[in-house]
Amino acid sequence: MKNIEIFCKEKGLIYKKYEPLSEYTTLKIGGQADLIAFSEEDSIVDLIEVIKNEGLAYYVIGGGSNLLISDSGFRGVIINTKRMNRIDIEEFKIRASAGVKLQRLAAFVLKRNLSGMEGLVGIPGTVGGAVKGNAGSFGYEIKDSLEEVEVITDQLEIKVLKKQNMNFKYRSSGLPESWIIKSARFSLKSGEPFKKMKEFLKKKIETQPLRDRSAGCVFKNPEGHSAGALIDKAGLKGMRIGDIVVSPVHANYFINTGRGKASDFLRLMDIVREKVFKLFSIELEPEIKILGGQL
Repeated sequence: MKNIEIFCKEKGLIYKKYEPLSEYTTLKIGGQADLIAFSEEDSIVDLIEVIKNEGLAYYVIGGGSNLLISDSGFRGVIINTKRMNRIDIEEFKIRASAGVKLQRLAAFVLKRNLSGMEGLVGIPGTVGGAVKGNAGSFGYEIKDSLEEVEVITDQLEIKVLKKQNMNFKYRSSGLPESWIIKSARFSLKSGEPFKKMKEFLKKKIETQPLRDRSAGCVFKNPEGHSAGALIDKAGLKGMRIGDIVVSPVHANYFINTGRGKASDFLRLMDIVREKVFKLFSIELEPEIKILGGQL
């Protein structure tokens, strides 16, 4: 760990030891990490190399909007991408670093009357996580406007992958889980996105608990079905374990109403999956990422 601290000091990177990870997720749940480092774009590969040489586990997070972290935290190093926040534009091409917040990017394209990202309005998180999970709504997916992705492989090689050479699917980029997104380039077109963005955001506010502490949709939509509708039909809206509640607004959101625990969140997930399977013979697959031991 000492070499990581030395590296961060030499590069001028902010880092914190034994930091509660609840502060870095939208759900506000999670124990301590041994160390959290706030990398910059030109130092992330070297930082990972130092971590690997120390033999420590590491995990990269952005906005923490699709993440459930163990109550016991994470033994190793968390790399936070919030300082990887650059946006560059050339005509209709936009390059955004992995740590750029999606809503900042949506505001950026709106201001310039660029169309192609309307369906991303209201989605929390960052570009890196959104591309990795092929985020989307209202029939849009982030892959629709994507041109290429800059990634860091297991061997710490930087590669640029064209969209057509990737295997995008529903809520998946097809990238290996251990590969890290460094930046993404998008191709947009001239348009007037304001009306659609306003319409989509209004609908989200009416149908999703955007102001509550959640990790977004807990389960992926099974083919031909809505996970939220299945949970609702199973009569599970409002079900509570501890301070974790199935949202009465949208059943595929679990809300942390107070001092929620990851263990309670997982228990609620298990109950919901079992009930839905019993009633409809449909297996719900988690959409959220689950991180850390002793969950």
